[in-house]
Amino acid sequence: MAILDKAKFLLIPSGYKSAKVYSIFPSSGAFDFTFARTGDDATRQNVSGLIETKSANIPRLNHYNGGCPSLLIEGSRTNRQIRSEEFDNAEWGKVNITATANQITSPDGTTNADKILRTSTSAAYIQDASLKVSAAVHQMTTSVFVKQGEGDYFALRSTGTYPNRVDAKFQFSTKTIFSYTATGTFTAGNTKVEEYGNGWFRLQFDYTTDTASTISATFSPRSSNGVIDATNPTSTSFVYLWGCQVEQLVGASTYIKTEADMVTRNFDDCVNTSTFTLGADATFYFDFEIDTFTASFQRLYAATNAGLTKYLRLNTKKDGTNYFAYVRAASNNGTANSLITSSENLIPFFQRNKLAIRLFGNSFKIFLNGSQIKAGTVTGDFDVLNGEAIVSDFAESTSSNSTRKLFAHAIFDEALTTSELTTLTTL
Repeated sequence: MAILDKAKFLLIPSGYKSAKVYSIFPSSGAFDFTFARTGDDATRQNVSGLIETKSANIPRLNHYNGGCPSLLIEGSRTNRQIRSEEFDNAEWGKVNITATANQITSPDGTTNADKILRTSTSAAYIQDASLKVSAAVHQMTTSVFVKQGEGDYFALRSTGTYPNRVDAKFQFSTKTIFSYTATGTFTAGNTKVEEYGNGWFRLQFDYTTDTASTISATFSPRSSNGVIDATNPTSTSFVYLWGCQVEQLVGASTYIKTEADMVTRNFDDCVNTSTFTLGADATFYFDFEIDTFTASFQRLYAATNAGLTKYLRLNTKKDGTNYFAYVRAASNNGTANSLITSSENLIPFFQRNKLAIRLFGNSFKIFLNGSQIKAGTVTGDFDVLNGEAIVSDFAESTSSNSTRKLFAHAIFDEALTTSELTTLTTL
């Protein structure tokens, strides 16, 4: 895109090495990002579409479904479900189910996916309980990879103290979770279906729990569209399962393998420590997706001067059932301004967005996905970063931050035109 050629700074995920993410502009490398992550439990989809693990301090360029890569930036997360790939293990209780290990190739390219076969027309399911952080109400997400065997349906459930639960129903032929309901004190949140190639789907659903100390994941292959414990017309329905994950957050983060114990993936720290300066007018551009939520008011991005008196920030917020990002900036009189307030719900989670923020004198314009969504003025000129030494930070160094997929980020030392902003942000 020719407009991006005008950027003073441009990051399109492509080149990296240990502890470094390279920027496209400037070519001198002065604005490259420093990257850090401890531990060896971080996964991505490689260029072949297979899930693989990257070592400590290696940035993760994610090629979902073979598309253009995004840079993964995640907070620390724990998979609370043990034996995440071992459904034949005794930890997984089985009612009218036979689990046979290592039957077909899984999303990581090895023959380690298990066959889950029902043996009765009565209720048939596989189930295991995970320990919650505490015996309290939590927001949680369960996810699992499934591939069709025999039967068009697959039932999923998460349970606290029965009958408190959520029930989801997936249909292979339509590739949809077509039913998601809550019973008792549970509440049902969002669902998501991702295709991983070779017939594999990652299914996820989030919910608010009861005060039980555990959460049980339950799965059932079906030829009819009933829930877990409903009867089924045949006794031969089966699916292949791999990679179950139970997390305390809204939305599923990247896959974390477990064996006998829970496993925690540490957070990514991605900061441009080489300071740079801008003039009085500037445009900030983000092509990104936010896939998880843990708390309001976390920073997804910050461009900040040394004294923290001038900045541009993207923050998280939950308002009812909506999860979104809003924009804050500081003008030169020291006033913090919410350019998109925490009640407008304008930058949604769980989808790809192209966002541009133009700062010009004391006015601003914000464009999202091809349309202007906000314009206004503030007290005092923005002068947000004029002549200051600026640090650009995608991590905020917080372990609980959201999962972000960054496709592109640019900073312009000018106020782009309305036409340019429309073109730049059109999906």
